[in-house]
Amino acid sequence: MGREPRHRGTWSAQRIGCLVLIILVIALGSGLGLLVTAKNRLLGIHEEPRITSLIYPTLGNPAIVRKGDSLTLEFDPRMSEFELPFKEMKDFVVKATTSNDKVPLVVTMPVQNVATGASTRWPEYAATPGQDRRIMLVTVVVPRSMPADLYDLSIKARKGRLSLWLSDSQPHALSTIDGFKDDFSFVQMTDIHVWGQEIYYPSCTYQERSRRPNGKDPTRKGAVYYQKAIDQVNTMKPDFVVFSGDYMFGQRYFTQDNGPPWGETTEYEYEMLWFYQETMKLDVPVFMTIGNHDGYFEDQDAAGEDWFTNWRELFGPLYHTYDYGPYHFLSINSMDWAASDRTLTNLFDIILSPTKYKGQVQAGGDAMKPGYSQQQLNAIDDSKLTGQLAWMRDDLAAHQDARMRICVMHHDPWKLEGSGEMWGAPSTDPGLQKGLKQIMGEVLDTGNGTGRLAAVKLMKEDKVALTISGHDHSDSYGSTPWYSGGGEVKFVNTTSTQFQSDTVEKKYPGYRRIWIRDGKVVSYNYADPKWSYPFYSGTNVGGDTDLSTLHDPAISQTVEPATGESQQVKVIVRNTLVKPLTAAYTKLRMPDLHSGYYYRVDGGSFGEVYDVGGGKNASRNYQVYTDVPAGMEKTVSVHESAAPDTHAPTGTISINGGTRSTRSAVVTLTLRATDTGGSGLKDMMISNSPGFEGAQWANYASQEPWALAPGAAGVRTVYVKFRDTAMPPNVSAVSRASITFAPPK
Repeated sequence: MGREPRHRGTWSAQRIGCLVLIILVIALGSGLGLLVTAKNRLLGIHEEPRITSLIYPTLGNPAIVRKGDSLTLEFDPRMSEFELPFKEMKDFVVKATTSNDKVPLVVTMPVQNVATGASTRWPEYAATPGQDRRIMLVTVVVPRSMPADLYDLSIKARKGRLSLWLSDSQPHALSTIDGFKDDFSFVQMTDIHVWGQEIYYPSCTYQERSRRPNGKDPTRKGAVYYQKAIDQVNTMKPDFVVFSGDYMFGQRYFTQDNGPPWGETTEYEYEMLWFYQETMKLDVPVFMTIGNHDGYFEDQDAAGEDWFTNWRELFGPLYHTYDYGPYHFLSINSMDWAASDRTLTNLFDIILSPTKYKGQVQAGGDAMKPGYSQQQLNAIDDSKLTGQLAWMRDDLAAHQDARMRICVMHHDPWKLEGSGEMWGAPSTDPGLQKGLKQIMGEVLDTGNGTGRLAAVKLMKEDKVALTISGHDHSDSYGSTPWYSGGGEVKFVNTTSTQFQSDTVEKKYPGYRRIWIRDGKVVSYNYADPKWSYPFYSGTNVGGDTDLSTLHDPAISQTVEPATGESQQVKVIVRNTLVKPLTAAYTKLRMPDLHSGYYYRVDGGSFGEVYDVGGGKNASRNYQVYTDVPAGMEKTVSVHESAAPDTHAPTGTISINGGTRSTRSAVVTLTLRATDTGGSGLKDMMISNSPGFEGAQWANYASQEPWALAPGAAGVRTVYVKFRDTAMPPNVSAVSRASITFAPPK
């Protein structure tokens, strides 16, 4: 069976049994070399991993897939315990459930193929010669009938009919879309640093923070600043989100009693699971890159865990690639240090600190030297690169046909014209402006990592268009031309999501919204030359801001009423930015109507519309969009129609533009439909059979690729019907078109 979550903070029979077993093993002198105490055995992520058998897609490495396309899931029945014998699984069942919906839609995804093989999503997973690391590769079809939305995935299988089911799931792992766009945007967030006001860190504000919510105390609001950031991202509804590291802090204590329901936990476990919990509120897919705070090694005074391992058990690979259609992304681990360099120690009883936390990418690259020159780059031999640098080299070379290549890493290798300050060079800030962290870094030698210019050289050679990063909580921009000409690598570093302090600062909580159009980066600044978008209204972008006065989010929305039971709902969207907010988004669950009535929208437009629930829970989800000008407020109203729609839609179909014959079994359908009753077209059903056996309703589209019925040459007929959004819907008469299938001999 899949690993069940274990609840901490109470002494269950299972916990007592584990403790007794450990004591007995030690007492009997078994020689197993247990290095942790009984107390520590009950702490840590290794007691509750979130990635077990379903290793792709995951929360931190999701899949964005067009409806109608296939998706290959990676399923590891041994849960990475590769010393166990490998046994193939069968009878796979895969389901998708809409994320964050009170009444979710559940879709069974047809299994197209099952095979064994190596992981293509975890570069480290299949990188051990001589070890059997086979997994199951399960290819499923994303049905055309699935609404474009964010989904949790579940999968189960067994070895034989009499075997128990092995099951696993991943939240927010799949985003379905109608098609990839060449004009799209994504949001970059970095340095979120979730911790509560109960933990003191010098120079950091506690505004917009409180203790982690526990479901009992209403005064515990949690990481309020992060919640407001998530609400704004959900309203903006970018195509996806990229996180570039540092999601918690984890440098104040080893273990602590954090109260019910958590009990005694490590700081790492408490804060990272808190971040995980809050991130579940996002309604868009998020791709995560590891930062330095996310990759430390705990001392035995904590759970003794390597957070490289825990990262894999929570989010996915340490480094990997992902794609948005023809746009190729590399997620790079710039905290690429050995475990001994990442081990936390108690520094002067002030803060837990590792030996190294600045940038490094291994191996075979350049030793750390400040600055940048062509001579330094020429001295790097690409053929001698190993480890992550070799993976980066080979992956970029293999994706030169991509529309664009984008790198995401926590430490900027270029900031300040290649100075190398995030790798270990002295800060360029003068005198008292030099930060305490930078001074400590220089005194304690927390950097001087390798591979900085090797990474830059690969980006120049292989035409990387954009590299985004975080780490030092500041905005910056720089660029260097490609070797082949025709473009440049843009290095964009972004401020933190968290507050910097409660004083007057030029830095502020912010994010990037990056726009790509026709293979070009067209926008990455809120204000030139480098400034991020602000998360808070009242931010003086480019100037000084009193951070203690910030409270109201820059973008917000209110839904009145928000119960999902009213037949009239108002959505009020406020945009205090100096830039317009296009396609502001909300999803409304509206109760079923009857007698042909339907819902109308004023001040906006409907996107995807689909039915959920049944019986007393029957309702309909409406995705609603509106444009809000800069500095304005917009009200959108969704309400019952004044009159019913009793007229059925009408429509036609043609195959390959009306040609008489085809040599290919895959054709293009052209569909034309109208609805004169007022409610509007909702969907269509297509089939090769007049009885529509096994067919499903899918979004209306004017063109659709289609596979004709198999068999010998002859006439093929395709049937279609349409329906509108009235409740219940009006369904059109069946339309049909025929073509002669004449395959080549």
